[in-house]
Amino acid sequence: MEEIFNKKIMILVIIIIILAIILGVIIIDKKENLSKNVVNQVSNSNQENKNDKTEIKVLATMQDELKENSAWCGTFQLVWNDMQNEVVKEDIIFTPQIDIVKNLNKQSFTENDISEDSYYKKWGFKNLELKEEIEKGIKEKFNESSDILDGLDWSESSLNDEDNPDVKRYLFYAMLKKKFEFENEFKKLENAKFADKYENVKYFGIDEDTEEIVRNQVEVLYYNSDSDFAVILNTKEFEQVILVRNPEGKTFEEIYEKANEKADDFEGNRTLTEKDTLKVPDIDIDLFKQYNELENKEFVLSNGDTGEIMAAMQTIKMKLNNKGGEIKSEAALDFKMQFTASLEDEKREFNFDDKYVIFLKESEKELPYFAANIENITLFQ
Repeated sequence: MEEIFNKKIMILVIIIIILAIILGVIIIDKKENLSKNVVNQVSNSNQENKNDKTEIKVLATMQDELKENSAWCGTFQLVWNDMQNEVVKEDIIFTPQIDIVKNLNKQSFTENDISEDSYYKKWGFKNLELKEEIEKGIKEKFNESSDILDGLDWSESSLNDEDNPDVKRYLFYAMLKKKFEFENEFKKLENAKFADKYENVKYFGIDEDTEEIVRNQVEVLYYNSDSDFAVILNTKEFEQVILVRNPEGKTFEEIYEKANEKADDFEGNRTLTEKDTLKVPDIDIDLFKQYNELENKEFVLSNGDTGEIMAAMQTIKMKLNNKGGEIKSEAALDFKMQFTASLEDEKREFNFDDKYVIFLKESEKELPYFAANIENITLFQ
C-alpha cells in the first residue's frame, strides 16, 4: 500500500515539474514577443522621426521642378555626364521617359562650370581596385573619406567580371568640396523669427553699427521693394554667395535667369549705405538622396545594347555662417551594361580565298591605275 502511495507521489511531482517547465516556456516566449514588439515600435518610431526630419528634397538638376524645400548640387550631373558620354554615348531613354532623365540628358552642368581644384571624379569598371583608387584620390586631394562608397554593394556578384565580355559593370563617382571665408566677419545677430512662424532662428549680417569694411563685402544686385531684392556676399576665395528674396520661377534655372534679368535692369545703388541692414540665416544641412526612380529599370540603346542603373545616390553637406561657409557633396552611379553580339565583338576572318577584285591606286588620285578580277588564282601565280 505504501509502495503504491509513493508511486502516486512521484507521478504527481513529475507532473508538477512538467507543468512548471511548460509555464516557464510560455512566460519566456511572451517576454520575447513583448521585447520584439518594443524593438519594432522603437525602430518604427525612429524611422518616422527620421522621415519627419527629411523635409529637404534633393534635386538632380537645376531644371527639375522645385519642391517647397529643395537643394541641388552638380555632383550627380557630373557622374551622369560620364556615364552618358563615356559608356552609353547617347541620350538615355526610359520607357516611359521621366522628366529627371530628360533634364539630366541635357548636361546643363559640366566640369567646365567648376574649377578643377574643387572636384574629383573617377569612373571605370566596378571593382575593389577602383574603390581603393577613389578613396586614395579624395584623401590626397581633399583629405576626405567617402560617406557613400561603403554603402554600395561590393559583393562578388556586383563587380565587373572580366570573363564575361557581354556584361560590364561600371562605377561613376564624383566629389565636390569647397571652403570659403569672408574677408571680414559679419555680425552675429540676435535670434529671431523666420516667415513669422519659425522661432529662435540664428542670423548673421549687418546692422546700423556695422563697419564699412564689412558692408563692402555686399553687392546689391537689385532692390525693388522690401520683399523683392537680391545681393551677393563676396568671399576671400572669390566665391559668391547669391541670395534672392521672393524668387520667381518653378526651377532653380528659371529663378537664376530671372534674378539676372532684374539685376541687368536695376539702376539703383549697388552698395550698402550706412542705413542699410542685412539679415541672413545660418545654414547647416546634411542630406542624403537615393534616386530610386532611376534604379533597376532597363533601357535599350539604339544598337540593341541594354543598360541598367543598379544604384544612384548623392550627399550634400553645406554650412554658412558669419565667418564663411563650406560644402561637400558626393555622387555615385553603379551601372550595368549588357552588350549584344556585334561585329566588334565577333572574330573576323579576312580571307581572300575565293573570287575577288584587286585595285592599285595612288593615294592622292581618284582612280586606280590597275585592276584585276581574280577567279582562277593559278593564272595569277
